[in-house]
Amino acid sequence: MTEKEMFKKYYETHDLDLRNRIVEDHLYMVDILIKKYLGKGVDRDDLYQVGAMALISAVDRFDPTRGFEFSSFATPTIIGEIKKYFRDKGWSMKVPRRLKEISVAIPRAKETLTSQLGRVPTVKEIADYMNLNEEDILQAMESSLAYGTYSLNQSFDDDSEDSGNAKFEKFAAKDDRGYDSLENREIIDTVLGKLSDTNRFIFRKRFVEEKSQAEIAKELGVSQMTISRAEKAIRQKFRTEFAK
Repeated sequence: MTEKEMFKKYYETHDLDLRNRIVEDHLYMVDILIKKYLGKGVDRDDLYQVGAMALISAVDRFDPTRGFEFSSFATPTIIGEIKKYFRDKGWSMKVPRRLKEISVAIPRAKETLTSQLGRVPTVKEIADYMNLNEEDILQAMESSLAYGTYSLNQSFDDDSEDSGNAKFEKFAAKDDRGYDSLENREIIDTVLGKLSDTNRFIFRKRFVEEKSQAEIAKELGVSQMTISRAEKAIRQKFRTEFAK
């Protein structure tokens, strides 16, 4: 029985023995996807269990009639559960409530300022926007660190040339690039497939060619506010896909 036939039969029968066989055949995905999160203060066995449970959930939810590859569907699900696990474990480190509240509010403030400024804001700009001092912002950012690693989605600002563009992947082990590529490609392909032609154009200009909102608006003959709204919608689609 081929993989497609197994998924089709399980979708129709929900036979547990068949589900177990499918899960066993795809546990290699868990091995691959947890590699870049190892050595961050969480035991491998714990991460593997989280990933395996997410894989089971993905098998249960997968609809083979929609024409998607299972790997494209399961990868964001597994990654999302691992990230959620790290977030939950991170707050168990007894971070003061005030810093928790600031940390939660920072991404929202950063998004608003990014739309207004057409670039990633500095720590000072975030502090001014939130009526706080820079030390509060820096402490809140530090409080979001879990087990010695950076928040898995957070961007951090510094005085270097690539300020605002330092992602978690920048600090990950170099031999994990292949796993980053697998995750990112699957998620980007999934989201882009759901975007309109115009929003795909905006995505390419804004995030690949790094054009400003004003430049894109001029090229399309629309207002900058229109581009800002489109960018927010695109970002939300990525957040939704990452959270699966």
